[in-house]
Amino acid sequence: MNHSNFNFDDAFDFDDDTHVFAFQVATVVVAEEESNNQGRRTGYRGSILGHNIVNHNRKKGELRLYNDYFAKNPKFTKTQFRRKFRMSRRLFFRIANAVEAHNLYFKQRTDVLGVLGLSCLQKVIAAHRILAYGIPADLTDEYLQIRESTAIESLRAFVKAIVEVIGDWYLRAPNEADIC
Repeated sequence: MNHSNFNFDDAFDFDDDTHVFAFQVATVVVAEEESNNQGRRTGYRGSILGHNIVNHNRKKGELRLYNDYFAKNPKFTKTQFRRKFRMSRRLFFRIANAVEAHNLYFKQRTDVLGVLGLSCLQKVIAAHRILAYGIPADLTDEYLQIRESTAIESLRAFVKAIVEVIGDWYLRAPNEADIC
């Protein structure tokens, strides 16, 4: 893993205790999910006969999210963003960009019909809200317009990517610089 272009000290402004706890939790979540899902995945994805089809209007969710937090004149101020996300907007973008660069799952793609899928922001924010607030995955549907199963998939991919991208740095033994 090459981290030469990524400066962890500048990128993540967590409190000392917060970042250690967060990565310990993330590591446990990934390990537990891996062990729970051994041999259970079928590879089948798609519509299920008899299930209702719900138009989640992903674009509307993405536009609302953008206007509320990331537009030139967002609905919520920087202070409100920090309170809601428990980090600065700058740090949030660093994490989202690092995760998107590491895992193709977070890149916005078009489907076979040419319809744009969920944005990186929608997937990262769904995972973040589940982790930060402990909300159930189906609650992300109302604001982000993202299905429960997709929110869970985003959470798994997010936690795995975080552990893979910065786990070596935060889950290592302390060195002289850390002790001083």
